[in-house]
Amino acid sequence: MAQTQLEVAQRVSSRFPKLTFILEQGKQFGPRVGRLRLTRPSDSPSNHVIDIRTPNFLIGTSRGVVPHFSRDHVHSANGISWINVSFESFLEQTPPVPTYQTGSQPLHNFLGFDSSKHIVSLSLRDPLDAREMPPNGNSHVSAVCMRGVRKVTPADWRSYVLKMQPDIAFALSDTPFTTPPHSQKRMTKSIERSAAWLADLLRPVENMVDDSPAESIPNVFVHMAGGTSTSARRAFSYSLTETLHGLEANAVKPLLCLDEGVAGYAFDLATFHVRPAPPSTLNGGGGIEIAENSLVLQNSESLAQTPTPDTAGTPTSLSSDMIGPLSSLSLAPTLDELLRASLDPLPIAKPRLVTDVRSPHEILRLIRDIGVDVFDAGWAVRAADIGVALDFIFPVPSGHDSSPDHRKRDIGHNLYDAKYAHDFISLADAFLAGHHRTSSPKTPICPCVACSPVAPTSPIHHSKIDVQSHQAHADDSTNREQFLPPITRAYLHHLLHTHEMSAHTLLVAHNVAVLDALLTGVRAILSSHADQDEAAAIFAGEVTRFEEVYDGAMSVFHTARDNWKDVKYARGKGRLAREAQ
Repeated sequence: MAQTQLEVAQRVSSRFPKLTFILEQGKQFGPRVGRLRLTRPSDSPSNHVIDIRTPNFLIGTSRGVVPHFSRDHVHSANGISWINVSFESFLEQTPPVPTYQTGSQPLHNFLGFDSSKHIVSLSLRDPLDAREMPPNGNSHVSAVCMRGVRKVTPADWRSYVLKMQPDIAFALSDTPFTTPPHSQKRMTKSIERSAAWLADLLRPVENMVDDSPAESIPNVFVHMAGGTSTSARRAFSYSLTETLHGLEANAVKPLLCLDEGVAGYAFDLATFHVRPAPPSTLNGGGGIEIAENSLVLQNSESLAQTPTPDTAGTPTSLSSDMIGPLSSLSLAPTLDELLRASLDPLPIAKPRLVTDVRSPHEILRLIRDIGVDVFDAGWAVRAADIGVALDFIFPVPSGHDSSPDHRKRDIGHNLYDAKYAHDFISLADAFLAGHHRTSSPKTPICPCVACSPVAPTSPIHHSKIDVQSHQAHADDSTNREQFLPPITRAYLHHLLHTHEMSAHTLLVAHNVAVLDALLTGVRAILSSHADQDEAAAIFAGEVTRFEEVYDGAMSVFHTARDNWKDVKYARGKGRLAREAQ
């Protein structure tokens, strides 16, 4: 395959860090603890090693920006270690603007992330975006930007990855985002294309600096194809582990199979949250809508279609009989069954990433039943969008049972609600504010900028005269960390109703800190017992207790969304006309 000019230009500088996953405790399925370690090249100007304890989370971006966060907020949030960039938002220009960045670590430098602290991954599409899209082709993936849909070829994506040099790159995947159900022929095409596009990304780049092939191959996560068919998912996994021969083997040499070049496995649940929309809601036409239920799966009953003709039995060209008769499938395979079908043929010691989870209950179940290592924080950011301050803790402490009226506790507070207008306490009941900490607190402290704002330890210098003045009057006692009083629920209620952007910034910081505390609690339970079976049993009991105490229906989210809409539509164009009605 001919190399693009951009790829040739990147031969000298294409050096990728090495990503390793150390599984410290766990089995093929069930709760597990591990460590993601990113080791940068020795000549890197930043920290050479970044360690992330798992289970953990990543946070997505919009046009390279964490929603509602400035760069300073990202750097000050200790829980954020992995940031994912959706490249499709930059495709309105040709070539995309980020590709003009030069030097080492261009993706970090262009977006302003700290390469000594943050792992930055690159995916073409936003994994949380499940809107209906034009179908992909044999040689392109449809991506959406602010100027419409763009067709991205595997060669284009490979050139973008080589130019931006992300720490982790996601291979292209032929995921159907059209109205389900999908035929067996469509599933076969999806598997064939996904495997072929993965093989294209795994082709090594000739490095003119040294002869080390490891540093010239990106760390690739593969989206596990197969939709809602367990046999199709199993067939795709077998295609990753099957030994390559002939031209396909030469293309990815020295890899013996595709899985040898795969650093981790990704599962996008966005397509599982999609269901056909009633025709009446779309002016008589078909379409899709996003389901509120966190485990609504596509209907697989209509997947039993006429089998497609057999094709060459290679990893990039699967025959339909490898997928099996879809008519024999369960009409509603569970999420556990789908993930197990994908992971069962694959090695255990590789990280597993799941995107578009919808609740802490779903996170805990996926850790307990499957052994997922990394989740995305999109649901916590969406909670901040609608004014919800998360308030839950894991493991649930004794005495923190259901609410006084014997109802399950909400997992957060809807700060749009009028009852918070005069509520002058910190955002969470489950955590202390830094200002209220004690020498040996039993209740953990929320470290976010809303609950534990910190007074500056050094003055802001506006000129050299200020520097000299402060150096002359420096006092060591002023450099100690001092917590300010926390932001109250009443103040955030006021900010939300006056459309202040800082309200969502404070809520995102708080929600991400609560999510980080949840996964820290998971790791603490699993690491505190040497016997894996005992740790799994204790963890399962804590998950059951969490489900008994906290509302899994997420009713506070539905109420907050309605209140958010009321406030949103109370301003802007048409307000006077609406008030006159």
